Amino acid sequence: MLTLGIRYLMGFSAAAEFSDPTSPEWPPHPGRVFMAMASAHFQTGEEPAERRALEWLESLPCPPRIHAPEVFRRLLVTHYVPVNDEHKSHKDKTIPLSFHAIPRPRQPRTFARCWLERENVFLIWPDQEPPPEIHQSLTQICSKVTRIGHSSSLVHMWCATPAELRPPNWLPDEERATVRLRLPTEGTLLELERRHATERRERYGQLRCALAYASTAKEKRSAKKCMEEEFSDGEPLLLRPFLAMDCGYARAETAAAISVRGTVFSPHLLTYTLEASQNPSGYKYLDLPCAPQVIQRWREALCAASNDLGAEVRLILSGHALDGKPLDRPHLAFLPLAFVGHEHADGRLVGMGLVLPVGLPRDVRRGVLVAVGRVRELRLGRLGVWQVGPVLEDRQLLNLQTDVWTGDAAGARRWASVTPVAFDRHPKSRDRSIRLTEAEAMLREASKRIGLPVPLEVIVTLVSAHPGSPLSCDFPPLTRKDGGQRQHAHAILVFNEPVRGPVLLGAGRYKGYGVFRPLEG
Repeated sequence: MLTLGIRYLMGFSAAAEFSDPTSPEWPPHPGRVFMAMASAHFQTGEEPAERRALEWLESLPCPPRIHAPEVFRRLLVTHYVPVNDEHKSHKDKTIPLSFHAIPRPRQPRTFARCWLERENVFLIWPDQEPPPEIHQSLTQICSKVTRIGHSSSLVHMWCATPAELRPPNWLPDEERATVRLRLPTEGTLLELERRHATERRERYGQLRCALAYASTAKEKRSAKKCMEEEFSDGEPLLLRPFLAMDCGYARAETAAAISVRGTVFSPHLLTYTLEASQNPSGYKYLDLPCAPQVIQRWREALCAASNDLGAEVRLILSGHALDGKPLDRPHLAFLPLAFVGHEHADGRLVGMGLVLPVGLPRDVRRGVLVAVGRVRELRLGRLGVWQVGPVLEDRQLLNLQTDVWTGDAAGARRWASVTPVAFDRHPKSRDRSIRLTEAEAMLREASKRIGLPVPLEVIVTLVSAHPGSPLSCDFPPLTRKDGGQRQHAHAILVFNEPVRGPVLLGAGRYKGYGVFRPLEG
């Protein structure tokens, strides 16, 4: 077993998500840890034995399991920081601006940071045992690592023993993934070396000094000639490291494994918050009837962000085949997460859940998550501009928790709609009792369509059984292809056995209609 231990000496981690500088990265990406080790190697002599150890580490076939403590994210604060010294030419010599009585401008910067409940993090490869010489070199590299992330994020790193370990709480799992962590792959060290460009940057600095402080014209011409020959394309830049490989990680299951019947949708939701960004109308929050408009705009944005992600990914995101017809299999569905089910609930939209089909191939799921990560802003016309962000661990409101909407591992027998079910077809009879019977039959068929058993009892109503959910007539009707409007209503389902959600029924199940939630008691 190989285990790398990391102790955060300051009690916090200062590292930003690669795709969102305002959001702290947690748990630490294995790729970031590898880059910190590579940086320590480059800056301390680049011993060949250390290089072989890093090449061995980057070639490991399986991503590590991770034990990472819970964190509390700090409120993001904007700091105004002096920029680097400018320079001014004076008689062929470069003089720092700080020598002149000119004030230095300050620029706004933010530092994403989170505080740790405990100091230690472990990266665990349970099936890998490095040879003694590799283990010794890895220990040597770890002893040189002083930070992971920002320069204030000081760490002590070592090769841990089994006695020090805590059980992993983050596991590689594409099916249940809630975060994607970057990984090193074969060739990463070589690419980091190219981007670091240590020797070329040192050589460029030497020639700059020789050019600036040459004592004779001959020395200056020689330095200028070398500069033009070796650096015709300008100063070699220290490029930002980039890792193309990532892996989905999910929290380790702690609940007892109870086998209950589920649906064609994965019970592991991807949950996101909605926060007002630019809001000229003064809306502090959106309510449930706004959900269809939010979902429509979000799906359009996801489709626009997926042009380079493959045909299958675009099919799952759009829900339409290449010929424009509706997809004949499950695809991405949206689940509005609202404040309901409480005596003081007001039906406000606290977030959105993304629901993927069960058994989605790993590469397709990865492409969907890439597209989702690219969309962080929704422009909703008169409703304003809203920021979309993943739910943080320390902001897990009750109505943002997955089990509240899908049932826990034991499932639930009684379910009630939060948004009304859009009927697949119009009940035709004028007799109210017959119309209700037809609607109940449609709901039974809809349950079978998503993989659930036929409900033991179906109750169609205009009012949701969850306090806070608006009346069915308050929701905008779903438009049919012919321009007509679908009828919709709330419902209660009772099964003769526990089932697990998400339970999404009816013609608008991919668009936020027909969302059910377990009833307590």
